[in-house]
Amino acid sequence: MTWRGALRLAVAIIALAPMAPRAEDKPEARALIAAWQEQNTLCRGLHGDDPRMQPACDERQRIGRALDKLGWCYGETDQMAYQMQWHRCHDKSLHAE
Repeated sequence: MTWRGALRLAVAIIALAPMAPRAEDKPEARALIAAWQEQNTLCRGLHGDDPRMQPACDERQRIGRALDKLGWCYGETDQMAYQMQWHRCHDKSLHAE
């Protein structure tokens, strides 16, 4: 799936289910996590002068906020960046900004 395809899917999911219940196996959460990972790869992997970099970073942040609304968080307060992964939010979770 291209990043544009993932973006379209993520936008459709957000539009159709903005207040979806929290559940680990929800297809919308899996799709959003996949879209976030794709945008994260672009955001972190492109040079700063590449015109695709900032839109990818912005989209990654928007997807992160959508996942937070679904009860998903990336990382915990005591973790280093390399240790962070997506998980259901709890009291030590880092929330999307």
